[in-house]
Amino acid sequence: MKAIVLSAFGGVERFEAREMPTPEPQAGEVRVRVKTVAVNPIDYKYRQGRFGGRLPMVLGFDASGIIDAVGADVTGCAIGDEVYAFLGGRQSNGANAEFFCTPAAFVSAKPKNLDFAQAAAFPLAGLTAYQAVMQPGLLRGSRSVFVAGGSGGVGSIAIQLLRHLGADPILTTAGSDASASYLTESLGILPRHILRYRGLGVDELCARTLEMNGGRPVAAALDFWGGDMKRVCCRVVDFDGAIVSIVEEPPGFDLNVWNASRSPLFARSASLHFEYIGARAIFGGPDDWDAYRCQFAELTSLIESDAIAPIALTVLPELTPETLGEAHRMIETGHVQGKIVLHVA
Repeated sequence: MKAIVLSAFGGVERFEAREMPTPEPQAGEVRVRVKTVAVNPIDYKYRQGRFGGRLPMVLGFDASGIIDAVGADVTGCAIGDEVYAFLGGRQSNGANAEFFCTPAAFVSAKPKNLDFAQAAAFPLAGLTAYQAVMQPGLLRGSRSVFVAGGSGGVGSIAIQLLRHLGADPILTTAGSDASASYLTESLGILPRHILRYRGLGVDELCARTLEMNGGRPVAAALDFWGGDMKRVCCRVVDFDGAIVSIVEEPPGFDLNVWNASRSPLFARSASLHFEYIGARAIFGGPDDWDAYRCQFAELTSLIESDAIAPIALTVLPELTPETLGEAHRMIETGHVQGKIVLHVA
């Protein structure tokens, strides 16, 4: 099979096209012929070498395609099924290839109202948003929520889930006119509920967030951006509020959460949850992986019922080292609305 391989950690010039053996599914696995892949921020972080790994490496965590082989003991799917997949756990290779094998728990029937490109944009972002929003205690009735990074793939799904659950108002951030337009025109966020953060320090960001909520702290905050926005989330949450973050921080990140006299969490008796979509996939076993199957089913139902609309897409030409490199460069700017997808077949 053809694959786009990362030959060494570093820049996008490290991508190259190679012929690799077509993988064979083991017991409990399926093989998927890839139709479309999506690119996520985690991809460029792996490319840079932040998480290590064995080289050469095939990246890619999101894919849609058609099952073309199944291993022993596979139930619930069959050859010919159109699926979308999250490749965050055990697999033969990443999504940037013509085929991959993965345990059946990490694939699900493609939503009937999505094409392959639309479906490929959902797995990592959709499951992450679902897990973040559905955290116990995050949302209790029609209460206010602040979403740092609402125009990205995870944020745009989270906003729709929050609205489906009755959150009001939903406050979020925009770093550009394009992001602000996407939030208002595609996601229905009121302009007065969008925090334009460029050039503002943490104190001003906090003050403006509270102002957007009528001077009151928010019931919950979702950190999909990191850095100063994580600090803002921790400082604007109400008593007994909840913060969920999906963003890791570098060593030495200055946010004191443990000291009662300095911690914004102690001051508000608030909870902080770190959401890592790959936790069960990497550190768990088959019994833990069933959670993905259940969450995929919930996500698919929400998509097919139009509670969650298709993600805005930037579609690049057929997957090559050059087009994949372009996608990585675009993602690294941090101002892509929705998701970037590339066709494989």
